Amino acid sequence: MHQPTIDRLWVPDKPVQPVSVDTAGDAIGSCAGLTSVPFAILVNRSAGSFCLFGLARLKAAMRRAGLPQDVPLILCTGSELHDRALDLVRQGVQTLGILGGDGSARTVALALRGLDVPILPLPGGTLNRLCHRVHGHADLGRTLRDLGQARPIWLAGGLANEHLFLVASGFGPWMAFHTMRETLRGHGLWAGLSALKTLRSDLFAGRLRLSANSQAFDVVIAAPSHVDDAFGLGTKDRNFPETRLETAHARLSSFGKILWLAMAVLFRRWRNLSFTMTQISERMSISCDDDEIIGLVDGEKCQFGTHLVLRALPRAVLVLSTRRPQKW
Repeated sequence: MHQPTIDRLWVPDKPVQPVSVDTAGDAIGSCAGLTSVPFAILVNRSAGSFCLFGLARLKAAMRRAGLPQDVPLILCTGSELHDRALDLVRQGVQTLGILGGDGSARTVALALRGLDVPILPLPGGTLNRLCHRVHGHADLGRTLRDLGQARPIWLAGGLANEHLFLVASGFGPWMAFHTMRETLRGHGLWAGLSALKTLRSDLFAGRLRLSANSQAFDVVIAAPSHVDDAFGLGTKDRNFPETRLETAHARLSSFGKILWLAMAVLFRRWRNLSFTMTQISERMSISCDDDEIIGLVDGEKCQFGTHLVLRALPRAVLVLSTRRPQKW
């Protein structure tokens, strides 16, 4: 398959300036009627959707939405996203779509922070929880059809030490399951099952301790909105304070409780479980005795040493949301 190049991009006559919020909305709103709109879509070819469908799914959704067929589609790997995003903005792109998972969108958002260039998250990963948070769903066709009503908004995030997250960060030895998942995706079932051997022996050792609570926990999840949003479940309350984080923590103690928790999440009953707790705060510290804390930041694996600090970050990134404003 031929890979589009950035030479196809619309290039302005004057140097690129950071676009204002209003201008970004106008550019996307007029996309269906113009062929030279400063809009492009970055496609992470290592994301789950691309691995299954290639560009066929995206092109079909664009065609049904009435978008011009010459909107540049830029293929790259996850490691190239940061530099490609900056290159596109330097060449005049004023709104940048990103087809990939939560980690892909986070990488591009970090690259464009401070430039006032909004990103448009498009569902192309496994869970697509950021799309749920930004658009209220993870339907590619619906997102593209609703571009005419898209509006730029500032999205609150959180910091785990110096690592920004837009959906959630999770901590605990259970993060070793991430290694198994990535092995399954990259090397197949047999290699993934072999990766089970890497699971830590202290999976249920209860090593995580919160500064506000003396109890021991096996897992802690922090989100810049309700944790239900981090699970992709959505929530009826859209007025979560931007200066706060919600954390959910649990003492699992066995694989049986992991399965019980997973079922409770599916049925949105996890807050009623006796071994889970939630807390809303501006700042929280987590320690792990003398062991290193393993975490996932929007799906990307990170190591934090023996101590980390969680805090909210208002106006973390600028995104285009197709979610209809609430009527009061």
